[in-house]
Amino acid sequence: MLVIGVAAGVANVTAGGGSLLTVPLMILLGLPGPVANGTNRIALIVQNLVAVPTFRAGGIRGLRGLWPLIALAMPGAVLGAWAGAVIPDAAFRRVLGVTMLAIALVIVLRPAPRPGRDDGTTPRFRPLTFASFALLGLYAGFIQAGIGFLIVLVLAGFEGLPLVRCHAFKVFVVLCLQAVALPVFAMHGKVAWLHGLVLALGLGLGGFLGARLTLRAGEKILRVILALAASALAVRMLVG
Repeated sequence: MLVIGVAAGVANVTAGGGSLLTVPLMILLGLPGPVANGTNRIALIVQNLVAVPTFRAGGIRGLRGLWPLIALAMPGAVLGAWAGAVIPDAAFRRVLGVTMLAIALVIVLRPAPRPGRDDGTTPRFRPLTFASFALLGLYAGFIQAGIGFLIVLVLAGFEGLPLVRCHAFKVFVVLCLQAVALPVFAMHGKVAWLHGLVLALGLGLGGFLGARLTLRAGEKILRVILALAASALAVRMLVG
């Protein structure tokens, strides 16, 4: 779990999709699906607590401008977390398997984002971006896996933001949404704290490394590797 946590932390920050590895791994190690889903939130919070200041130290600014989007997504994150906590284990495995296959396609086939100009400011977001974040909040609370790709797609595709800023904004958004989702899972007893802390150690280190290594050149290769791994794990979820 520690080793996979480091790899997933780097993947989450540099591209996205690390939860496509960590949640199935915990299920294969014996945790019920909803518990693995809730436990993963501990590691994500720690990872992004490390990644956000690392990006800021690297000169990324404008995080405060994201609060309108985050505020709109938070109610959905709470509702999604409740659904993720009460869903039966067998049903969750099937939903996760199908979702992972869909996200794997998004990882490989997503279009190149429109080039953007990095003037250091946060744009005035379009109505379509706000509508998208309302739905992304629900997904982030329920499944979470692959949410980073979807956030980057919205920010780069609709707003034309440069990829580095998209990834920096992404980790801040995920941090805030998981901070409200984790208590919901905890209240329903769907968190294995020891597993979460071990995984958090790995993701924290991976988040630091990923924030330092966020470069566009290696993203395409990483996306393909993640897509293949996610597809294999998805098949295991569906046939298990």
